[in-house]
Amino acid sequence: MPALRPQIAREKELLLPIRRYAKQKGFTAQVAELPFFEYRIDLYAVSKPSGDTIAVELKMKNWRRALHQALIYQLCSDYVFIALPLVKAKPVDILELSRHGVGLILVGLDRKCQVALEAVRSSEVRDYYRRPYVELLASA
Repeated sequence: MPALRPQIAREKELLLPIRRYAKQKGFTAQVAELPFFEYRIDLYAVSKPSGDTIAVELKMKNWRRALHQALIYQLCSDYVFIALPLVKAKPVDILELSRHGVGLILVGLDRKCQVALEAVRSSEVRDYYRRPYVELLASA
């Protein structure tokens, strides 16, 4: 059996597995740390074939803070996810995320991603926020 990598110690260690996962799902145009109001979207990506967008907020443990940010990101993205280390997922209220249409991606010690909750297309997305990001990534 292969040795597991050490525990995920910092938020930025979640980014590479999430990038790979998003790319596998067709979201190949990606940008990290995209400014949106006073926040920075940890990963914003566009699927060039479908035109859909995703925003992912990475957190080590504070899922409620991540949800707060995710709700704001619904203004500029079709689908919004929170990503956490698998070992920190126990206290997450899946029903609360589900009520808001926010998805949950968990990253294991093996750096593999699993979707614990699919995101629902945001009804809050505003084209005047979304379009400039899509255009930015269209040239990437």
